[in-house]
Amino acid sequence: MENLSPSLSSANTNTSGMTVAEFLTPPFQQVSVLRKLGPYGRMLRLEPATPKAPDPEFLVRLLTDHAGHQAHIRHGAGNHYKNLENLLRGTHKASSTTIDILAKCLGLPQGYLEEKAGSAVDGPLMPDILALFKVIEGLPMRVTSITLSSVVPCPCCGENLLADVDAWWSNHAPGIGRAEYHFVERLLNALVGVGLVESFIAKYRKPAPLAFENLDRLTNPLHHPIGNWIREAQASLSCKTLSALVTDMQLRGGIGATFSYGRLKKWSAGQDVMPLAAGEAIAEAYGQAKSGIKRLMAARTIALATDFVAASWPTTVHVVSREEAQKVVHARLVQLGTNLRIAIAAMAGQTPPLSRLSANTASS
Repeated sequence: MENLSPSLSSANTNTSGMTVAEFLTPPFQQVSVLRKLGPYGRMLRLEPATPKAPDPEFLVRLLTDHAGHQAHIRHGAGNHYKNLENLLRGTHKASSTTIDILAKCLGLPQGYLEEKAGSAVDGPLMPDILALFKVIEGLPMRVTSITLSSVVPCPCCGENLLADVDAWWSNHAPGIGRAEYHFVERLLNALVGVGLVESFIAKYRKPAPLAFENLDRLTNPLHHPIGNWIREAQASLSCKTLSALVTDMQLRGGIGATFSYGRLKKWSAGQDVMPLAAGEAIAEAYGQAKSGIKRLMAARTIALATDFVAASWPTTVHVVSREEAQKVVHARLVQLGTNLRIAIAAMAGQTPPLSRLSANTASS
């Protein structure tokens, strides 16, 4: 588990009437799907014709190989899970040695666990852990939304070029509900927000691969997002075919030795969810374990967004294909990139290039 101090419960600084926690983790709004969701979309646990707000637990499923935050905690605690449960439920008093072991297993401050002793008599064992996953999505989403809150008048009509969400979706996915496209917009804002933060931090660190640059390569509608990620791995390992990648991984041993061609082909096509552990083995093989696994998380997010668009876009003519839905996600991600460049240029007091302005205007 990530070594992050869960201090959200004590955040009480107001921002426009909201606490920091409320600002960073706004609740998901109720959405509807019309069809069964694809493998990645099923992480949302939504059913057709049953309007429901996505449970934030989907973020845990998206960013880990676990079914929810309590399964994530159980994995981190390992054989010490029962001691953790007894500590938090208040059924037994834990020794300082036990608390120290649990803190190390979970990557949490020892003092935090001591404070939480007996705090979860029933209900979720560690709600702050779920809150952290919500911040992982909410913080970069807010970074993007704040950056795009600039006003950049169109040179032709005077309208704000950056306030294009409703018009853009009406043109590119006519008929899809406002709540539904705003949910997708939120996911994509989080992705590009991580990219903004990553590129800013990179300026002050040694050169390293950026996991969230060129995200449009992962949305290329010719292939499933996971297929695009696997193709990037193939290029890094000089494997021209999927079968060559399978052979390479099997020769390396470890978890890669369990990869069959059929299994990798299903992952590449998005027919089955590719475990992060499998992606980590491939990323380690080409020497980019950290950035590679983060990029796979981005691909999984894009796959979820694509599945959601395909399931929520109404049409009486045909079922929306993965390719059609992904074309929309791809186009929107590219547009968000353009909008961010315009906003950043405006914030710096620069005039955005006319080519960017015209491209934005044409797609609005």
